[in-house]
Formats: sequence, C-alpha cells, structure tokens
Amino acid sequence: MSVPSIPSPPPPTHREVLGSLPELPPGGPENRLARARDYLRDAHARVEAFHREGAAGLSTCRLLSAATDRLIHGLFTELAAELHAPPDLALVALGSYGRRELSPHSDLDLLLLRGPDVSEEAVAPLARAFPTLLWDLKRAVGWSARAPEECLRAADADHTVRTALLDSRFLTGDAAVFSLFSEDVLPELLTLHADAYIQDKVQELRSRRERYGDSVFLLEPNLKQGDGGLRDLETALWIARVRFRTRGLTGLLQQSILPGSQVTRLKAARDFLLRIRHHLHFLRARKEDRLTFDLQEEVARFLGYQQGPVLPVEAFMRDYYLAAHAIRQAADALISRCEELSHARKLALSERRIGAFKVFRGKLTLSDPSLFTREPASILDFFRTAEENGLPLYSWARAQAVQALPALEAARATPAVSAAFKALFSRPGTRGELLFELHDAGVLGAVVPEFGRVTAHHQHDLYHVYTVDVHTLFAVRRLYALRAGDLVEQEPELSREMRDLKDPLPLYLGMLLHDAGKGMGGNHSEKGRQLMVALGERLGLSPRQREVAEFLVKDHLVMSHTAQRRDLSDPALIADFARQVGDVEKLTCLYLLTWADISSVGPRMWTGWKAQLLRELYDKARAYLVGTAAPSGAPPSERVREHFHARWSRVLGEPRARELGQVLPERYFLGTDPSRATLHGRLLACARRRPLAAALRHHPEAGYSELSLAARDRPGLLSLFAGVLSAHRIDILSARIVSTSDGLALDVFDVRPPHGMLLDRSRWRMARTDLIRVLTGQATIEEVLRRRRPGSLLQRPLPPVAPKVTVDNRASRDFTVVDVVTQDRVGLLHAISSALTRAGAQIAVAKVATEAHRAMDSFYVTRQGAKVEGAPDEAALVGAITEALESLEREGAETRA
Repeated sequence: MSVPSIPSPPPPTHREVLGSLPELPPGGPENRLARARDYLRDAHARVEAFHREGAAGLSTCRLLSAATDRLIHGLFTELAAELHAPPDLALVALGSYGRRELSPHSDLDLLLLRGPDVSEEAVAPLARAFPTLLWDLKRAVGWSARAPEECLRAADADHTVRTALLDSRFLTGDAAVFSLFSEDVLPELLTLHADAYIQDKVQELRSRRERYGDSVFLLEPNLKQGDGGLRDLETALWIARVRFRTRGLTGLLQQSILPGSQVTRLKAARDFLLRIRHHLHFLRARKEDRLTFDLQEEVARFLGYQQGPVLPVEAFMRDYYLAAHAIRQAADALISRCEELSHARKLALSERRIGAFKVFRGKLTLSDPSLFTREPASILDFFRTAEENGLPLYSWARAQAVQALPALEAARATPAVSAAFKALFSRPGTRGELLFELHDAGVLGAVVPEFGRVTAHHQHDLYHVYTVDVHTLFAVRRLYALRAGDLVEQEPELSREMRDLKDPLPLYLGMLLHDAGKGMGGNHSEKGRQLMVALGERLGLSPRQREVAEFLVKDHLVMSHTAQRRDLSDPALIADFARQVGDVEKLTCLYLLTWADISSVGPRMWTGWKAQLLRELYDKARAYLVGTAAPSGAPPSERVREHFHARWSRVLGEPRARELGQVLPERYFLGTDPSRATLHGRLLACARRRPLAAALRHHPEAGYSELSLAARDRPGLLSLFAGVLSAHRIDILSARIVSTSDGLALDVFDVRPPHGMLLDRSRWRMARTDLIRVLTGQATIEEVLRRRRPGSLLQRPLPPVAPKVTVDNRASRDFTVVDVVTQDRVGLLHAISSALTRAGAQIAVAKVATEAHRAMDSFYVTRQGAKVEGAPDEAALVGAITEALESLEREGAETRA
C-alpha cells in the first residue's frame, strides 16, 4: 500500500509582496493607539487577501510576521525615545513569533533584553508601557524583561522558558546586546541538563495528548495542541535542537538526520495545517484552533474540495488526518531516536536473542538488516514477538519495517504472509497492544488493503468520535480484552460468550472490515461483504469461517437496529430475526460485534439501556434457534395469563381480575412482565376516579427510570404525554401504549433526565403537575411547551441530519412501522406523535433511539384497527410527519435567531 499523499503546498510567494506592506505612520502619543489600530486593520486585510488568493501557509506566516515586525519596531522606537530608555536594550521575539510562524491571532511572545550594565529600574517605565500598549491593541502578549544571565537562570528553573528562548529572534534595539545573548546564553541553553530537558518535554507532550484526546483521529481535532498538531512537530524540533544542535526541518535534512522524502512530507503536512489554522482565525476573527464541524465545511470549500464518491468535507478531513498522522509519526520517531541516544550513554542493558530478533537496550530489533525485505512475513513475526514479550520496538527496526512495506505488499497473497497474519491477529491471550502500532506503520494496510482504504476516513456526524479506522481498531481491541478476561467484572455475560466461542478469527475479521465499505457509494455493508470475500479467499479461510465473517460484515447493523427500533415483545419479529441470523454461533458473534461496535464509538455510547435491549433480543433469538421458544404468532399461553390473574386476584379481587383479563388486549400479555401486573391494575383502577394515575420506578442497573401513566383514553394522548415530558426535559427512550376496551389508557415510558440516568423526584413532580393541568383543561399543551421548553437541544453548530421518513409494512404482522430519522431536538416525539394523530393513526408502540444529535424513532401504528397500507395512505403519513419536522425546524431557527 503506497503512502497516501498529503496536498502539496503552494509555492512560497511572500517575498514578492513584502514591499507592499505598509509602515506604521509617524506621529505623537496623542494618536499612537489610533495609528496602530489603523495599521493593524490595513495589514491584516492585506494578509487575509494574500491568504485567500491561495498562498502557502508558511508564506502567510512570514508575511504576517513581517507586518507585525514593522508595527513592533515603530511602537518600540517611539516609546523608547519618549521614555528616555537606556541604549543597551534589545527587543527579542520568542516562540512562534521568533520562528516567524504567526497565525492571524497568535499570541506575541516578547523579551526585553537588558545589557549587563542596565538596571531593572532603568527600564521599568518602558517594560510597563510597551506591553500595556499592545494589550490596548487587543493583542495577547507574553512579556518578560531580563538580562542575559537572568535568562539562563530562568531557563534552568523552567523548561517552558528555555523552550521559548530557543526560538529567539532579534527585532529592534541594540543588536550587540542580542549578540551577547546569542554567543553566551544560547549555547548554554543547548547543553545545560539536555537529558533532563528532553524528558521534561516528552512528559509534557504525553500529558498534552491525554488532555486533548490522545488520538490524531478525533472528529473535531485541535490543530495546535491536539495529537498530530503543530505543537507535536514543534516539540520534536525543540528536542532535536538540543540533541543534535540543529534548527528546523531543513537542518535535520542537512545533517542527514531525516531523509529528504520525509522532510518534504513533513513540510507539506505543516503547511496544510497552517493554511487551515489561518482560515479558522480569519473566519472567527479570533484565535481558533479547534476544527469544529461547521468550520470543517467552510475550510473544505475554501480549499477547493469538490463533490466526489465522498463528501467534500470528508475528503478534506481525510487529508487533514493524513497530515496530522505524518506529523505524529515523524515526531514520535525523532523523539524516540533522541531518547535512545540519551540511554546509549548510560549503562547498556543486556542483549539477548529471540528467534530471528534480538533485544537491544530493552527494545526489540533486528539481527539481520535485510531480513524484512528478504522474508516479508517476518515483519508480522516481529510485531507478534514484540507483543508476546512485552517489548517496545527499536526505532531503527521499526523504520526498516516501514521501508520494507513494498515487499510485504507484493507478498500479501503468499501462504507465509497469510499464516503470519492469522497467527498475529488471533494469538491466544492477545490484548492488541500493538494493533495501533501495526496500523500507524502501514503494516496492517499493506496486508489487508481492504481495511487500509478507510485510513483516516472521516465520518461527518456527532455520533462517532473517531475516524473509521481508529473506531474499528478500538472495537477489535475490545474483543481481545473480552477474550482475555479483562472485562469479567463489567461484562460477565459477554465475557462468558466470548470465552466459549471456539473460533474467534471470523469475528475478529468481521469486526476489522465491518465499516470498510464506507466511502465506496451505495450500501456500505454490502460493499464491505465483497471486500470480506476477497480477504477470505486470500487468507485461505475455511468455508465456515468465510460464511460467518461475511455475514457479520453484511449484517453488522441488524441487531442494534432491531433491538433499539423494533418491538421485542413480538414473537414474529424474533422469529424473523433469528431466521435471518441462521444459527447460534453467528448470533453470538453478531451480539459480541454489536457490543464492541457501539462501545467503541465514543464515551458513554454503551449504556445499560442498550445492554438490556440487546440481551433481551439475544436471549429470545437464541431460544428460538435452539427450539425452546413459543411458536411465532401463538397467543399468550394460559400459564402466562394465570400469572397475571393470580396477582390481580390476590390484590384486587377475583371479579376485577376477570375484568382486567377481558379489557386488556392480547399484546399487553405478550409484552409485559407479570411482576408489573399489580401496579398496572391499581393504576387503571385509580384512573377511573382521577384525571391521572402515575408511578415512577428506577432501574439503576440499566440506567433509566420507568414511568407508568394511566388516564381516560383520548385521541392524541401519547402526544400530550410526550409534550409535557419534553417541556420538562425528560427524555423518552421508549413508550408502550395500551388501550383497554372500557375506555382507559395505560402508557409505560422508559425515561431519563437530561443529565444523569435516573429521573429525580422534583423534576417528576413538576411534570406531573403540568400533566394534570393539561388533562383537566386548566392549560393547553402549547402553553406548557411555550413556558417550559428551551431553544434547540444543542446550541453549537452541528453536522446536518437529512430528515428521512419511511413506512415499513413487513416488520410487523399487525402494525405499520413508521421510521423517522432526523436531528434530535426538544419536543420531537410530541411533534411526530401529534402528526400521526392528525393523520388518523393510533400509536401502539414508540421506540426512541438517539445517536448524539441524531434521533431514530420508530412508531407501531394502525388506523381504525388495521395496518396503513397502499401508496396514497402511506404517502399521507410520510407527508404529515415531514410537515411537522419542517415546522419544528422553523420554530428552532426562530428561537436561535
């Protein structure tokens, strides 16, 4: 697999336009601030025009730095003369300003350097006035005033000061003072406690990565501080400066520390990130380093990405990830090399041989430099050996593996490579420690190009936190952890299912390619299955292994869709699902894959609620497959009815028990736990005397609360309940609606508050008050919504969710299922259920599934007791809901405005 290309930077053009930059006009103190503001406005307009004409990122930095230099020089000269500052002073740029790598709203880091004979008191007026002037200009300034020897002491005490001084550049004042600093202080900075400095910077880098997500492939990355961001490259160059006494990427090339091809790639990656960062600053008119969803689309348009097989924004973000990944890889390799040189001067660790490899300074390396090219399968053995022995990879040996990738690609179909890959990928006891290392080095993509094609593939939604490839590797690693027994306490049942699986390889491979078809157009699951066919043939899988792996890729969404959006009390649904799966082994693999897929999407995506639904579906489908389930379509057994009758008789008496058995519909007995019989019987009895009977029960183990409401039945009752609950920010996960033949309704909701898992009593009491007021006519639902409902669900810009409404008359024998996918917002369930009521539909079951800001709701409906069938009637349902969604969107837009 060839190394994916990073967009080449435009040619440097800043030198051609430097002469067009304005000078700070002369004047006095009375108009200095106005002159400086006018200058900044003019200079920034010129720089922005230069950037928007397609300038290289580094050229824009250089032009902006030059414009800033002119401002700083002019202001400093004026103030120094006015305040009669001593002559032996130099103004020095530090940090990114010192490197001439400013973005439009970067901080300015400045040092006022005093000559050896100049006292602090003599420069105090200037040291106060100059930064104050810059702050008045709304420039963020890092400011210090020191003599050369004070710089050395400060650097020794604080490595961040030392880092800033490494990038020092003379701006204005006495050049002799700066020369003294350069000749006496800077050499000391490069040698003083070098090993300790390197370790400090490495620890700082690790801490920063943890703080910003510890992955290049976050969907809303930070260009500056994030993993693979500009700070990673800067850190590596600072460390290399101290270790090798060289400056910048060109210096590393000149000293043959990095090859020319890598330096060219790094320069392209840096320039690409700089161009993006400049544009974010111009768009926001302030410092902005986070590439949020709304900004991603703006930047993609600016950079000229066009519609193709994938969205322009996804193509752009893939290039971003490739650039950030190149920076991350090069930075880590360079830092590792510097650390190894530090360790080399210490007592060498004992060496030992492990097969074709050896341990050198505590890391795994090669004995024969030509081994990887001569025997490509040994690359996979190298990674497997490192993992088996818990050894890190020696940077030189890792580089040899990367250089040998063409040989590995050419040999990927050979039995030796196939056997080595299967041994590595399904090694007993593996926890996938080196899985990401395999991917980062390009080894995984070289052996499995079907997976390599989704490297850095961006998913433009709020549900996924990572790119396709990183999400997939996290999911595979979770399966390894489950098999190794690491999650027995958290997931005992899943751990048991995984350990009992005789052959996990098809599951691992199905997980690896479950999203590999994304970006190919059409149904990504079917495209992925075709990729799995090719991989299965190449690896020489058995017919059964191929059957299981292909099924998992093609149907990897079926179980989560069925569990979250379908009525699991319907025996016919369970039977259809079980027949689609085929056998218990495939069912178990699908169950495990679904868990790993959801739990690897992002933090808090796997919930007790989802776990309960999936386990219920798994248990029922397994019972069907092993022949212990009741035949689909069979009425509730007499034994089930006896359970209900016995409970009702004991509490409510025999006559009332017989009455409840007659007025409640058959599906009540199919979908209700008999332990709820007494509660429901009492609620229905209370509803005869009161406008509302209600009960709240918590399920802390599953992370939701159960709210049971009984009232006189009426058209649109679900809509009324849903509206009041949404007004009080009570999220509905599912709703089961039961109407009795004697005019009552029993609606059971599974709910959660906006924060946390269990509905607090105080929120519920306020909601109950409003429910009673609406049911008794003291208030309308519209009044409650206006009074209680806030604006949009999430205020920050979000990726669009195209509304989609579909009608399914195959999912249930008795009901029409209406599926709605749209952006989640407060009041959505109320709006949809109201629309269905206006269209003459009665709702029996509502299932609500939410992925971040995307709602996926399903409604089981009838009209006059029958399914809604026929093109005109189905179209009318779709039209009513679509109109309600558009109205809700207009209301949200007006509220945001």
